[in-house]
Amino acid sequence: MTYLIILAALALVPLLTILISRVNGAIAFMSLCVGSVLVSYTSPDVTSVVSSLNPRHTLQTNQWVQLGLLVVPFLLTILFTRGSVHGGKRFTNVLPALASGLLFALLITPLLSSGVQHQLEHQTAWRQLSNAQTAVVLGGAAFSLLFLLFTHRTRKPDEAGKKHGKH
Repeated sequence: MTYLIILAALALVPLLTILISRVNGAIAFMSLCVGSVLVSYTSPDVTSVVSSLNPRHTLQTNQWVQLGLLVVPFLLTILFTRGSVHGGKRFTNVLPALASGLLFALLITPLLSSGVQHQLEHQTAWRQLSNAQTAVVLGGAAFSLLFLLFTHRTRKPDEAGKKHGKH
């Protein structure tokens, strides 16, 4: 039961943080994708640099480096884009935010300690989430791209020079 709560927290905390902080869920989803690419392609090199500073516990160092590479872009996105979603966009932001929460749980679980990972992977909810992995990634990517495309407002040439205020 405890591990089910941990799994739920791994998905719900990012979701609620995005919604409450009014962070753009599409950008949060993309930052998790960037973190995943960083883990895949740079973690061995970053781990060797960090391990050269402290040669003990290389396996633990690798685990912490991977967690950092995944989470830091996501945290920076939350920090720098707080309050960026206003009005009606808040409702359309729910799907990218949900996809971000689910993707966070999918990406972070394999990077946890083997004991915790083993317990989480024995949960029925994890198996269901793992089976839905393709839908989460494809759906999240589609919702995020659509959200970004349809909510990004470009200024018209006649608006670019205008200032807001009384005329």
